[in-house]
Amino acid sequence: MIRYIRTERSIRRLQQRTEDVECELILTKDAVISSERDFPLWKVWDISARTASGRYWFLYLHTDEGVFAFRTEEPPDGFIGRYNKLKN
Repeated sequence: MIRYIRTERSIRRLQQRTEDVECELILTKDAVISSERDFPLWKVWDISARTASGRYWFLYLHTDEGVFAFRTEEPPDGFIGRYNKLKN
């Protein structure tokens, strides 16, 4: 499991509001599960990461439906390592 930040935008009374919501990306033996959807492991081709700043990383989930990005405050190396062990 790794925590990621999802930015939600809404308009209330003609004002745009932006709120960061903390969610979890969970890795099981069968899937990667986010707050929005599940990715069956057989549909996940790879997971990579890139640092965005001194504070954030982007974890990229490469699937047969495209690439999905997750912004995280913790280094994703452990999550990627666990994924690589499951895939091998």
